Amino acid sequence: MPNIISASNLSCIRSERSLFSQLGLKAESGQCVHVVGANGSGKSSLLRILCGLLTADEGSVFWNDQPITNNHSYLNELAYIGHKDALKNELSAVENLQFYQTCDAQFNEDLVDEYLARLGILECADLLAHQLSFGQRRRLAFARLQIKHYPIWILDEPFTGIDQPGRELIETLCLNHCQSDGIIILTNHQTLQNTKLQPFLKELVL
Repeated sequence: MPNIISASNLSCIRSERSLFSQLGLKAESGQCVHVVGANGSGKSSLLRILCGLLTADEGSVFWNDQPITNNHSYLNELAYIGHKDALKNELSAVENLQFYQTCDAQFNEDLVDEYLARLGILECADLLAHQLSFGQRRRLAFARLQIKHYPIWILDEPFTGIDQPGRELIETLCLNHCQSDGIIILTNHQTLQNTKLQPFLKELVL
């Protein structure tokens, strides 16, 4: 059975302004949903609602027909990368990955270098997170997604602030995830029409 995330009649109000209302969404295994909209249209708020970090003013979100509210199974199967990369500045790149391994009960110190190598930052292994460039931090955040298989990735502007090789690398990771029947919901300022993800892509316009 495919995994399915769906939402119905979502509304979000911020500072007494309606960002969106009566919004519906559905994504199944192997699909990448690109959320499109102008600045301030509520793209980031929508992603946070889908993660359970923000409560919609109206409407509901479901994972495999079950509400995501207090749904620990859903949270265990979800990976979210927002504008902030959720790295601990006082830890090295290696230590950050070891921390997330421990959180997911997947601790295997031998694999950490492999994760860093996949993202092209093995040479940064012993640098503290605050010493990394923005692009290196972004790559380290994506290295976290290699720790285990998360069926759904929710990514807020994953390609912003990285160079072309980094973008191609992250696109490849996303492509592999879709080919493995994963689900991706992402925002991006630029078009995704000419990317490797095109065969899996659908758009949601706010």
